Amino acid sequence: MAIQQFGGELVRSYGLWGVAAAMLMESAGVPFVSTVVLLTAGGMVLGGKATFPELLLASTAGIILGSAVSYIVGFLGGSLGRVMGNHLRNHRTAGKRAAEPSRWRKVYDFIEKYGTYSIFVGQLWGVTRTFISFPAGAMHMNPAVFILSTALGGALFSLWIIGWSVIFTGAAGLFFRILRALHSLSPWVWPVLLLCAVLLIYLYRRMGLKIPLNALLARFRKR
Repeated sequence: MAIQQFGGELVRSYGLWGVAAAMLMESAGVPFVSTVVLLTAGGMVLGGKATFPELLLASTAGIILGSAVSYIVGFLGGSLGRVMGNHLRNHRTAGKRAAEPSRWRKVYDFIEKYGTYSIFVGQLWGVTRTFISFPAGAMHMNPAVFILSTALGGALFSLWIIGWSVIFTGAAGLFFRILRALHSLSPWVWPVLLLCAVLLIYLYRRMGLKIPLNALLARFRKR
C-alpha cells in the first residue's frame, strides 16, 4: 500500500514523468505499481493533462528502462546464470524431473523453450514483468532482441491498461454527472417520476402493452 501511495504521488506531482517512473519501478522489481497508472491515466486524458499517445509513450518508456535495469543486474550477476545452468544440466543428467522444481528452473526452462516470445508474454502481466528481465540478463539473452520484445510487450500492456482506465473513468464521470443532475431536481419531481414508472410497469405487465422494436426503429428512420 505504501508503495502504491508513493507511485500515486509521483504521478500526481510529475504527470507523464511520474507515469514513466512508476512503470520503471514495477519493471525493476517493485510489484503492482501499474495499478496507479490504471487509476490515474483516464483522469489525465479526460482532464486534458495528457494525451493518450503521450501516456502510452511514457508508460512504455518506463517499462523499457526498468526492464533494462533488471536485465543489467541479471547480466552482471553471472553466478545466478551459472546456478540455473547447473540446475538444468543436473536435471538433464538425472534424466527425470524433480517432484517440485525450483522457481528459477521453471523460469529458465520457460525462457529457453519460448525464447524471445517468453519476454514478450512476460511483459503483458504485472507480476511476471517484475522479474522476467533478471533471468533474461543472467542467461545473456541478446540485448537488442530483449529490448525489442520488451518494447512490444510493454506497449501492448500500456495500451490495454490506459485504454481501460479511460473507459472506466469516463463511465464513472458520466454516472456521477447523472447523480448530480438527479440530486438537483426538485423534491416534488420524484413522486411524479415514481408514479410514471409504476404506471408504465402496470401497463406493460397487466395490459400486455408492448411496442415492437422493429416498429420503433422504423419510426426513427422515417424521421
